Amino acid sequence: MTQLQTYHRPTTIEEALALLNRPGVNAVALAGGTNLVGKLAEGVDEVVDLQAVGLNRIEHKSARMIVGAMTRLQTIVDDPRAPQILRQAAHREGPNTFRNMGTIGGVVALADWESELLAALLALEAEVTLQSVQETQTMLLSDFLAAAREALKGRLITSISVATEGKMAAERVARTPADKAIVAAVARRTPDDRLLLALSGVDSVPRLVSPDDLDALTPPADFRGSSAYRKTMARVLSERVLARIER
Repeated sequence: MTQLQTYHRPTTIEEALALLNRPGVNAVALAGGTNLVGKLAEGVDEVVDLQAVGLNRIEHKSARMIVGAMTRLQTIVDDPRAPQILRQAAHREGPNTFRNMGTIGGVVALADWESELLAALLALEAEVTLQSVQETQTMLLSDFLAAAREALKGRLITSISVATEGKMAAERVARTPADKAIVAAVARRTPDDRLLLALSGVDSVPRLVSPDDLDALTPPADFRGSSAYRKTMARVLSERVLARIER
C-alpha cells in the first residue's frame, strides 16, 4: 500500500471539491471506507474524508425520496418511509458491520455488477446528482452506470433521488440466503402503468432490460455461475417478479 502524505476532513462540499481538483495532486474521496481502505491504489497520496460535509440526510418529497450520498446503508434499512424493496436491497448489500459503514453514494460510485441495491435503484427510476467546482448536474442512474468512471471525473455524487410509488417485486438466487445474489431481478409498475425491469449479475453493471430482450443477454461467467446459468436465472426471476406486479 502507498504511504499517504495527507488526510483531509472538509466541512463543505465546495471545500472537498477544491481539495480533490488541485492540479498535480492525486487525492481520492473517502466515503464509508468499505472499498477504499485496504485497496488504496499506488500513487494516491491524499485522502479527502467526506463524513463532515453534510450529505447524510434523507428527505421525502411528494412521490420521491432524496438520499444524501453519505447516508449509511443501515439508515435506509431503518427508514419506514422508504420503499420496501429499497430497504431489503440495502440490507442485502452486506452484513451489519458493512451497512453501518457503507454509503449509498459509495455503492453507486463502485457500480458493482452484482449489486441488488443498484438494481432496485434502477427500477425506482433513480437520478444521481453530481457536483463539480463549476456546476451541479443530475442524470439518470442508468446513464451514470454506463460511464461511471467518466462521470466522476472532477465530480462528487451528492444525492440519489428515487421514486417511491408503484407496485414492486424483487427475486434473487444465491448460494445461501445471506450470500450475495448471483442474479437478482427487480420489477416495478409505475402509477402511470409503465413497466420497469432491472437485473443484476447479467452484465458489466446492473441494467434495465425489456422482457422481450431477455434472450439476448450474454452474462459474464465466474466461479459462482456460468453465463448460461445466469441467463436462465434472469429469465426465471424476471417471470416471477413480472407475475407479481400484474394488475
